Amino acid sequence: MLRSRYEEMPLSQIKVSKKKRWNAIQVVILGHLSLIFLGTLLLSLPFAKAEPIRFLDSFFTSCSAVCVTGLSVLDIGTAYTHQGHWIILFLMEIGGLGIMTISTTLILLAGMRPGFNQQSVLLSTFTTDNDVDASKILKAIIPFTLLLQLFGVLIYFTQFKELPTYDRFFSSLFHAVSSFCNVGLSLFPDSLMRFQTNTVVNITTCILVIAGGFGFLAITEMQHFFNFKTREFQRLSLHTKIAAICTLILIIGGGLILWFTESSTTIKDLSFADKMLSTFFISISARTAGLNTIDMATLSLNSIFLIIIMMIIGSNPGSCGGGIKTTTAAVIALLGFNRLLGRQKTQVLGRTIPEETVDRAVRIFVIAIVVLVGATLILLHTEAATATMAGSESSLFIKILFEVASAYSTCGLSLGLTPELSDPGRIIICIVMFVGRMGPLFLISAVARHDSESGMWFAEEDIMVG
Repeated sequence: MLRSRYEEMPLSQIKVSKKKRWNAIQVVILGHLSLIFLGTLLLSLPFAKAEPIRFLDSFFTSCSAVCVTGLSVLDIGTAYTHQGHWIILFLMEIGGLGIMTISTTLILLAGMRPGFNQQSVLLSTFTTDNDVDASKILKAIIPFTLLLQLFGVLIYFTQFKELPTYDRFFSSLFHAVSSFCNVGLSLFPDSLMRFQTNTVVNITTCILVIAGGFGFLAITEMQHFFNFKTREFQRLSLHTKIAAICTLILIIGGGLILWFTESSTTIKDLSFADKMLSTFFISISARTAGLNTIDMATLSLNSIFLIIIMMIIGSNPGSCGGGIKTTTAAVIALLGFNRLLGRQKTQVLGRTIPEETVDRAVRIFVIAIVVLVGATLILLHTEAATATMAGSESSLFIKILFEVASAYSTCGLSLGLTPELSDPGRIIICIVMFVGRMGPLFLISAVARHDSESGMWFAEEDIMVG
């Protein structure tokens, strides 16, 4: 029997085709993956290689550059040609600033306006104020980035005197980008160990690393902290206060502890000034930069454990660095402190941190622990054959934990294990680098369903804890 065209059709029989749309977060993830594979293909071409390089090793190098990690399975200074070095340089720059930053900049330069989702992701990356125009963000970020990197190029050029003119210029440019973007890749086989006592190189690198890892929001507020017109200090946000305090604690505290633990061993032959210079350089670099002036394999277990903690904490939010971020670690510490005092709310500096922020910090911390533990357990299995080379299983454990923490925090410091990793081990490290760069919650939000709360929950039943 034919249905009348005037008869109402049941809604259950109406098929509505929904066009699947990619959100901005998925685009960012896909963009980084595409950039990694593009870099891998370019680094695998004959003109980019100075020696035979496996596809997996090129993939590892590309992933390390895009994820601004700095771990390497080979000496990139000799393994790649000048063309290959230029490819790595661009991968570091794009990876450091971020796909969304670069794409939004190109859109604005073309005279177009970025979409709402694109602006939302960009703003969430650099600031907590969603009312700010994306163009204003980029007008502040791009000149600041280029000027600091130019500063680094000029200073490095005066110090790399032993190199030919072209190599001198390119090495200066490469290390300026690597330092500011907190990558840690170096064209020198010993990183910056040959400049251990060079005050100019050390201080320049530290300035670039701190600037790249301090975060746009915090830097902007610090720039306008003092109003020269009214001659008054402006109020800093709670975010900037916590970020600045945590940065100072990590740099000063880490430097003093490293100086205390290593002054009679690794750096005992240096002068007092050089000891302070070396230890504070590592304290700054260990958070997420990955450049080193000391042979990391010679450090004591106390120093190695401290560096692991500093790497996991990482840099400030909205920066080129990785890790769980300083503010996340601060919120976790403040949560525990306030609970010990019997407070229901997380309070600090006369302010109460929103429960949503506290919950987010806890989730980030838990996911980080799961990733670190999971990757370490897998690598202990895949790299069991290297236990003899490492000296013992306990020595292998600390080396693997160090490499995993370095990969997750996108730091790049190594105890020398990365070049010896098996193929499965290298793939695991690449996955950890990508997760660390994208952020675990960022990845989860890309695939999670955002269903509204039903308003229903299961009945409560208490358990014993502690």
